Amino acid sequence: MDEREFFDKLAPQWDENEILSTPDKVEEILDYIDLKDGMSVLDLGTGTGVLLPYLAKRIGEKGKLTAVDYSEGMLSRAKQKFNMLKPLPEFISMDFEKENIEGEYDRIILYSVYPHLHTPIDTLKWLRSVNLKEDGKIFIAFPCSEKFINNIHKERESESDILPPATKLAQLFRDCGLNAEVKAQNEGAYVIEISK
Repeated sequence: MDEREFFDKLAPQWDENEILSTPDKVEEILDYIDLKDGMSVLDLGTGTGVLLPYLAKRIGEKGKLTAVDYSEGMLSRAKQKFNMLKPLPEFISMDFEKENIEGEYDRIILYSVYPHLHTPIDTLKWLRSVNLKEDGKIFIAFPCSEKFINNIHKERESESDILPPATKLAQLFRDCGLNAEVKAQNEGAYVIEISK
């Protein structure tokens, strides 16, 4: 079963099994992301849209919200749940590592997505150069520590599924020419900011 089929199959039960993205944790992570009224936000790997209502509230009706996912099943759930949000998200089904996303954004968020990227450095460089506004920022975020994520992924075969501590990952990004800074690294939040 490939990754898309895997997430399509999990989509109907995903929300009832998602225990980490509590309102308090999501709000804490979004505090690091510094969202403002009227911003344009790209939620990459939106899944069933766990961040969408929180993002919409923070950017307001004048903001722009785009939700992208590789899994049609996950995106379908997000559309069902959040088709009345204001601003109404634009839902796009695509592999953002292989296809271009239209537009420029103030914030690009990869929430609980990083270990699923196949070419993370290339993808981040591309997003930074093509989709990020001049003063925009990319955020890699999780509602937990890397230990928790790695425990979930311990059965996976690829070394790239392992999430290093935020300080090490930010250093790797800097070594590859990305301007990266750790915003949070604790049991309840893992946040790295990448800017132009």
